[in-house]
Formats: sequence, structure tokens, C-alpha cells
Amino acid sequence: MRIYLIRHSESVDDIEDCYGGIADFDLSENGRNKVIEYSKNIEDLDIEKIYCSPYKRAYQTAQIFSDNLNVDLEVIDDIRELNSYGILSGVNKSRAKEIFSYVFKQEKYKNTGYYLGTTFLGGEDISEFDNRVQNGINSIIKDSKNLNLNCIAIVTHGGVYRSIFKNIFNVNKKLEKMEDLATTSLDYDNGKFNILETKGIEFGEKI
Repeated sequence: MRIYLIRHSESVDDIEDCYGGIADFDLSENGRNKVIEYSKNIEDLDIEKIYCSPYKRAYQTAQIFSDNLNVDLEVIDDIRELNSYGILSGVNKSRAKEIFSYVFKQEKYKNTGYYLGTTFLGGEDISEFDNRVQNGINSIIKDSKNLNLNCIAIVTHGGVYRSIFKNIFNVNKKLEKMEDLATTSLDYDNGKFNILETKGIEFGEKI
């Protein structure tokens, strides 16, 4: 089975410089336009079904694809974004440093992130996040096999992307940067994933 793993497009939090994570922002106008243009690139890929996160930025990206390709769309809750920012979610970054200055000064919150294995105050446990992402991908594979699908797309988030590459694809390099609509094409056969191509991704140091 061919799989296209796609990160969502630009959302309002990007242009308002807010912490995202579990904050449920819509796509920006520019983000929607990017998806509309990008959808032309996937018209001939024979995608039969699209799976996506419930968060608006991913769902709206997937909905445009679904409408354009005239294929079914299914929301998979387990591939929603990591709650990495906790109490900062949805807050403008400059404003957050003012109103949560006391928390930022605490040693354990000075550096947080997926590869560090920690999240900000009120955030999600990384191991629990990795487990739910694994469950989400397993459910997608199971459903695809039951439907005898040959080609699917999965629209999700940067944090989920990192978890998939680290724990499912067993790639031992950090994903440092991911562009809007970053795409990985791969084949899945009998429990094994084979990455064919990555676009819009920059790899960093080894994990």
C-alpha cells in the first residue's frame, strides 16, 4: 500500500505568533490557498481515502484534498498534535513570556520539546503521546487493509510526524524543520514501512 504522510498547511497561530499544540486554530487564508494549489499535485496519485487529525488546521487541509479528489475523509483522534505547550497553548509568544514569567524561570521549563522528552507545564507526557500515535497509525493500517485500499493519505502535525519517524519508521535523526504541507511518500507491506521520498523536511543531528 502506498501512503502519503502530509503535514497541515499554515494556520492562524503561525501568523499571530502564538503557541499552537492543542490550541485549535483555523488555516490562514494563505494556508488555504497553499492547500488548494498543492491539491493539484496529488490529483494523479490515486489516493482512495484520507485520514486526518481532528484539529482544524489538519482537518481543513484534509477536507480540501477530500473535496478535490472526491474521496472519503476520516478523523483519527489519536493522530492529533502533541500538547507540548500546556498552559501556553493559544497564547501569543511575547505575551506568554510576560504573564508566565515565573514559570519560564523554573529550570525544568527553560528547555522543553519532543526530543528532550519534556513538555511545558500542563503538557502531555511524551511516552503517552508516542503510544497514542502508534495506536492511531495501527488503526489506520487496519482500516485500510479491511477496505482493501491501495493508496491513502494521512494529514497530521509536526509533533506526530516526529513521533512517526522516530518510533515507527525508526529514523535516528531529528526532524529539525518541516515546511507547510511537508510530504513523505512510502510503501507499507506486511508490517514494514519503506520511505520512498521526503519533501519539505530538514534532518538534523542523530537522536
